Amino acid sequence: MSNIKALVVGVSNYYISGAGNLPFCRNDVIEMEEALYFGLKLENDDVISLGKLGDVKKDDFIKAILEITNLIDKNNFLIFYFSGHGTTIDNQHYLVFSDGFISTQEIIEYFERVSAKGKVVFLDCCYSGHFSISGTSTFSIEETVGDFAGRGYAVFSSSNSTQVSYGHPDKPISVFTSFLSDALKDRHIIRQGKVSLYDIQKLVRLYLEVWNLRNPDKQQHPIFRANMGGTIYFEVQEYVPFHTSRIYGEYDKYIIYNVEPLHVGLTKRYAVKTIMKEPLSLEEIGKVSLEITQKVKTAEVYNNAIAQDRLAGKLANIIWVYFGRDESDVVKNNYVCYTTWVDDTKDKKWWYRVDNKDTFILNGIHYKIFSYYESLRRFNQENTGSKNDVISKTKNILASVVTLAERAIYYFNEYKNEVLTEEDFLQEMEGLIPEINKYFFDSHNLDIPPDEIRDWSQACVVLIGTIYDFTLYYNKKYMSQRTPENRRACMEMTIKQYYSDLEQVRQLEEKL
Repeated sequence: MSNIKALVVGVSNYYISGAGNLPFCRNDVIEMEEALYFGLKLENDDVISLGKLGDVKKDDFIKAILEITNLIDKNNFLIFYFSGHGTTIDNQHYLVFSDGFISTQEIIEYFERVSAKGKVVFLDCCYSGHFSISGTSTFSIEETVGDFAGRGYAVFSSSNSTQVSYGHPDKPISVFTSFLSDALKDRHIIRQGKVSLYDIQKLVRLYLEVWNLRNPDKQQHPIFRANMGGTIYFEVQEYVPFHTSRIYGEYDKYIIYNVEPLHVGLTKRYAVKTIMKEPLSLEEIGKVSLEITQKVKTAEVYNNAIAQDRLAGKLANIIWVYFGRDESDVVKNNYVCYTTWVDDTKDKKWWYRVDNKDTFILNGIHYKIFSYYESLRRFNQENTGSKNDVISKTKNILASVVTLAERAIYYFNEYKNEVLTEEDFLQEMEGLIPEINKYFFDSHNLDIPPDEIRDWSQACVVLIGTIYDFTLYYNKKYMSQRTPENRRACMEMTIKQYYSDLEQVRQLEEKL
């Protein structure tokens, strides 16, 4: 069974004054079931559906809510979908069932309290954008990124608070459900076996933008609001990552610690990370590099299947051999020197060029010496913090800056929802930018992490840097440098990168 449970409701038949029947809503239920089965890989036992025969009474819905609630736990994700009439009474939105009304806000608040980790509400009804959420998600220093990411709830409505929602002119279903179903089943937005809620709603927005251009008299502007940490990544297919071979070899004077593929096009290139087991002269390093080159020429190490298919069986064209004194040098990328070897198919005059006193040829071997090696090694040793201290200080910064990022995304969504103008959004960002800047600069004053947490620490710094990028697009200092369309596109790309970086930190955090 999936870790996703869904309640799908479509109301076609009505027995209350002023509410006409909506025959396509029962088809919406079937369409959404198929999208959940084939798109998100749910099974029959994961979905409770109401409305295939047309009727859905209030009591039926309340019973179904209690039933779906009993199926979930704190590690599950819950999806609620509704298709039918929606109406506004006394400035409050209601979902309309066959025999009466239930407050949309009360339903949202009920799902907010449900124990599932993440909840997603899809509303396909008139005036459905007339709802609110309770603030934005806050990341606490006491919790992990794994606890935070995907926790909370999101609501995605088919139209804003003043618009009706339409049936599709060419299909026996509604417009919004048609686009939502297509997005859920779209294979092109799957990355590493997962699809994100962010990409699903972004694709639906795109479909509706095209719809609005073609149907100016039937505008539907969807509304997305979330009180959720990051986004939800739904696992929709088995993902087997490409296995990169690890080459390790220990010899009398040196250790081949790793061979990293740096292939470009049809050029097969390797960087060999080497540890010297004893002090070696430059002449000895040259002899060792030739020996290593001979060993590595025939190596078959790749980062992906495309490079493997293209280059398998070929000899290496370029090999760089880097020399450090211990494993810490390799982890920190601090080397005494490196040598370069190229085969006869390459421009040796270019690759063996001599630029300064630290780049030279000795006995036919091309060297690059790092004159700052000893000072950098000493600096690393003197400024490496303790594991617990670095983790604590990094998490303290993350807790603050990720919370700020969620606020920035919320305001950006309200700008896209056309609730805020661009000037309004600028004003909101003006209050966030100084705080984000502070934590960004604080992150660059942290102690150097010990080798064992270096990957996690670097991923955190990358995440903080991505959040800092939020300050570049809607910043009054730089407004003249971009068009409104470019600002919006850049912000969208950076939000997507933020979610990806957050997921990377989550994965590395599990190894701490």
